[in-house]
Amino acid sequence: MSLEEFLCAFPIGLVGGVFGGMLGIGGSVISIPLLDLVHGPNQQLYQASSMVANVCVAISASLKHRGRGTIRADLVTTMLPLAGAGAIAGVLMSNQIDSAPLRGVFGGFLVLTALLELRSVLAKQGSASTEDDGTLRGTRVSCGAIALVGGIASGLLGVGGGVLMVPLMRGLVGMPLRQAIATASVVMLASTSVGAIAKNATISSLHNSVGIPLTLERSMSLALPLAIAALIGAAIGASISYRLPLRVLKLVFTALITLAGTRMLLQALQESGMTS
Repeated sequence: MSLEEFLCAFPIGLVGGVFGGMLGIGGSVISIPLLDLVHGPNQQLYQASSMVANVCVAISASLKHRGRGTIRADLVTTMLPLAGAGAIAGVLMSNQIDSAPLRGVFGGFLVLTALLELRSVLAKQGSASTEDDGTLRGTRVSCGAIALVGGIASGLLGVGGGVLMVPLMRGLVGMPLRQAIATASVVMLASTSVGAIAKNATISSLHNSVGIPLTLERSMSLALPLAIAALIGAAIGASISYRLPLRVLKLVFTALITLAGTRMLLQALQESGMTS
């Protein structure tokens, strides 16, 4: 990777890391659309590289949250192995999908996520005072199922999985928001690590949107600046999550992924129309 490419990828990883640490997500829901915007479509490569960066986000954010005592350690032991298993299944599925359709699936996922986040923000207006206390409605089985779903999403789309796990833990289990963010960060250690290894181990069998084979060397050269920046950004984001109103942060996040998801979805539909 040239110095110019490194300097271009670094701020993308930084922004993704900040949002990842702040909201309990991997950060690639931000970094992948930005890579797509700057470098053009190459979904399989971006997912492989971003999965490596997601590991750094999970590590950095988990360490920050650990100091705050908001991680549900009693549930993590059940969720970790299921998240890892889900990630392997997700990677195997993603490897069977061509780059352009996978890009469309990712764009649609972002739009759906934005709608769910917006609904959550609007529904929780005025309830911030109850965010840090509450009784869980669910069980270990419920949390394990959530981890499995998050892991599959992580492997399939190259995301951390927290973008699904956080709202599911909130809505189905009744976990306080900051506990859900912190717990998702730890669970992502499994989904992102296993997913990154599985995706990059099989990358030589994949191609970009014009049929050029992908290589591990190219994936790692892109992952390096993303990971370094994400490690820094996640620590910043995790600290911000305890200082600023989460409603404001979630609204900014929702706006960003709505724009990115709509763009990727429309371009994927256009590409499909051209090839047909």
